Amino acid sequence: MNENVEIERRFLIDAREEKPWQGGKHIEIQQYYLSEVTYENGVVTWDGQKLVEDKRDFANISTWRIRSLFDGSGFKTILTAKGKRIGAIAAEFEWELTPNVLDNLNLEGLPTVIKTRYLWNGEDGLLWEVDEFEGSLAGLVIAEVELEREDQEVLIPSWVGLELTHLKGWSNAALADMLDQA
Repeated sequence: MNENVEIERRFLIDAREEKPWQGGKHIEIQQYYLSEVTYENGVVTWDGQKLVEDKRDFANISTWRIRSLFDGSGFKTILTAKGKRIGAIAAEFEWELTPNVLDNLNLEGLPTVIKTRYLWNGEDGLLWEVDEFEGSLAGLVIAEVELEREDQEVLIPSWVGLELTHLKGWSNAALADMLDQA
């Protein structure tokens, strides 16, 4: 389990030109967005299935997600709870789910995002995560960089475009919901 405050800046990428982020490490990701998650007596439940036990207060959580990752060497599944984003900052809680929990979940029909995430090191030493979306979002590329502080200096690569950090509707959850309603 990992608890932290996520501080990140997000950017739209025009991927019609050179793609310097490709060629390095990448991760295949499928994200499912859950509604009607319940939390009672330290147990987080969705669709009648116990996901995790945790005694903390999740009253301010706005998004629950199950993320399946494959990095070429292994597969894992992470449950994530995210709080409402204020600027570049949001509360974030994560738990790795066991295969037996995942096997008992029916994720079919949920709002979903599929993407390949490339890891790219910037000249300032910061790690950029560049997501190339697939399926109905094919062609969309968004890069994000996680920071220690919201006012931290970032050397923005030349291939980075419009900053999305403070714009509504560009989170992965919002994109998945948009596709679900289309």
